[in-house]
Order: sequence, then structure tokens, then C-alpha cells
Amino acid sequence: MSDAREQLDSYFATAAARQVQLRLAKATDARARVALKRFVPVRYRGTGRVILTDLVRGRERRKAEAAASKADLRLHLGCGGERKAGWINIDLVGDPVDLAWNLARPLPFGTSSVRAIFHEHLLEHLPLEAGDAFMRECFRVLMPEGILRVGVPDAGRLLLSYAGDGEYLENLHPDRPTALIGVQELFYWHRHCAMYDTDTLELLFRAAGFPNPRERSFGDTDMDQAPDTDRRRTETLYMEAGKPS
Repeated sequence: MSDAREQLDSYFATAAARQVQLRLAKATDARARVALKRFVPVRYRGTGRVILTDLVRGRERRKAEAAASKADLRLHLGCGGERKAGWINIDLVGDPVDLAWNLARPLPFGTSSVRAIFHEHLLEHLPLEAGDAFMRECFRVLMPEGILRVGVPDAGRLLLSYAGDGEYLENLHPDRPTALIGVQELFYWHRHCAMYDTDTLELLFRAAGFPNPRERSFGDTDMDQAPDTDRRRTETLYMEAGKPS
């Protein structure tokens, strides 16, 4: 019993430290986040960022309208701190964005006006029904033959590893007290709301109107250049599809 107690206590302490490191790593725009923390209590900070983003919606919509004049409009949605060169990086106030926008609202771009859309480790933060609506919104704004590329945590591979040899799970979540605790981290940490395997992600693509989604490996894309984030390489399921002409 004492060994089990020590094992769990050690895990909880390590997990808490890991969560702090993750939060610090995401705080890339220090000045904006420090200002936000100064005025907004901890439990309201997520909500506070949404409120602030909605307050500047008119200004940001005008920026989106100006950007829409570009022939090669590319959107990086839910960018967080991962800015992509050559893309319009979109997320809430407080991140280093080109356009501050609450992605729970319709995108501020016209139908069939966007050449490419990329989002990575965003969809799992939306409940499944909201994720479906979001994918349909991506379909709406894409031009015919425009490309949508999506990356999500590969929950299917993780579960197969849990039920099989455990190698992938151990590499992704090493030294956890039990394998299931490693699985739970993926499903319940980071404010995750829905998980995806290949079949489930393909279902959302097809339901949104994309007839031929394909799972793609890291860096493999029909775009001019893959926007994938290197640190996400081992944990991510990528899928890509073009809007029919």
C-alpha cells in the first residue's frame, strides 16, 4: 500500500509541474497575458479572453475584409502561440495573432473566399456537435478546390497501443503509474472535449461536404508547403481534403 501511495503522490506532483510548464510554454505573448492576468481573476481568464475578443469584433471584421482582397488567402485557425509565416493567424486576444476572433462565431470571411485552411490541435477542444458546425464553416469559406488540413491528437492510435504492446503510449506518456492514466491525460487534460481516430475525423470531413478526405502523414500535403508543427509530429493524426469544384 505504501508503494502505491508513493507512486500516486509522485505522479500528482509531476503532473502538476507538467501542467505549469505547459501553461508557461503557451504564454508566448507575455505583455498581453500579463495585462490580462492583472485584471481578470484566474477562474474567468478563458471567459475574459473571449469577452475581450468579442469587444473588438468590429475592428477585426474590418481587418478580415481588407485581407479578403488577397488572391491567396490562407487561414491558420486556433493558432495559439504557433504563428505560421504566410498565413493569417487567428485566435483570441492575448495570443500573437494577425486577427483576433472568437472561433465559436461564424468566420468573418465570405463564402468561397479562402484558398487554404489549417488547424492543428483545435478540434478536440470543441464538443463534437460544435466541431461539426466548425468544419461546415470551414467548408463554406473555402474556394472550390481549396484545401482544408486538420491535425488532432491521435486517440485511435493511443487506444490501440493501450490494448496492444503499449510502446506508442509509453513513448508519448512515459513513466505513468498505469497505462490508463496516460490515456486519461489525453482525454481529460487541456480542456479536451472530443477525441478522434481516423474514422471519426473522416466522418466530420464528409458530413461537412468534403467527398474524399485522406489521412496524411506529417509533412505530406497537397499544399505548397506543409504547415505542420514539428513538436506535434509524433502525437498527431493529420487529414486533408479539397472542396469540390
